[in-house]
Amino acid sequence: MELRQLKYFIASAETLNFTVAAQQCFITQSTLSQQIKQLENDLGTPLFERVGKRVYLTEAGRAFLPFARQTVADAAYGVQRIKDIEGITTGCLRIGTTYGLSALITDSIDRFSAQYPEIHLEVTFLKQNDLIEAVRERKVDFALTFEMMEKDELLTEDLVATYHLRAIVSADNPLSQQATVSLRQLSDYNICTPAHGMNARRMFDELCAKKGVELKPRLEINEIHTLLHLVRTGRWVAILVDSIIHGEENLCAVTIREAPLPMPVVWLYPQGMYMSNAVRKFMELL
Repeated sequence: MELRQLKYFIASAETLNFTVAAQQCFITQSTLSQQIKQLENDLGTPLFERVGKRVYLTEAGRAFLPFARQTVADAAYGVQRIKDIEGITTGCLRIGTTYGLSALITDSIDRFSAQYPEIHLEVTFLKQNDLIEAVRERKVDFALTFEMMEKDELLTEDLVATYHLRAIVSADNPLSQQATVSLRQLSDYNICTPAHGMNARRMFDELCAKKGVELKPRLEINEIHTLLHLVRTGRWVAILVDSIIHGEENLCAVTIREAPLPMPVVWLYPQGMYMSNAVRKFMELL
């Protein structure tokens, strides 16, 4: 069993297409098929079920996939550790984050890239559930996200900052002159929220249900920057985490009286992961 075979297997498992996987791995399809077959022979069981031109993971393939990912990730961490010892500042840093923290992470990305131009950055935005899964499967090195609702013994959370659910308004909106606003007051405004599955929307729905207030948004959208553009018109009030307006002009965050609970922001990474110099430096910048 070779490391390259595991990489070929992972690519094939993620695409379920040997042609596409071969292209991603920069090899021919025949070479990939031969290496996958050799891996299956070494394991003594088929990893893929081949039906015509389509392939599917077998039960053994699904069971083997997380171990393959773990092995490839550990090898990459080992290489990075040697590079850190030698003082080499090259490689790739894969960062995952949620849409609501885009403004918070932008400045750190810019400063990190200026200080370490040889390090390639890959930044992926996902909903929190998908982001947690990406960390588990080592698709990203670490994630900046909100605190998990349910703890996972395989993942570590380090507190970065604490934010709150707020009513986001333009500077010329009458609400910007208020220190607080109630849920019932918000019913008099055009409310827009993130789409279902995003953290702020989940918190908002739970808050309304807990307080017995029926407050349906007139607009829900899965793209935060368009939502903020609407808020700037002065006609809309967005329900978002106040971290979203970090560095933004002409926007205000008004406290929702019924929403005092904090929303901790954390670094999320695999338990026991080697923390490379690049990871540590990015955390310091943030």
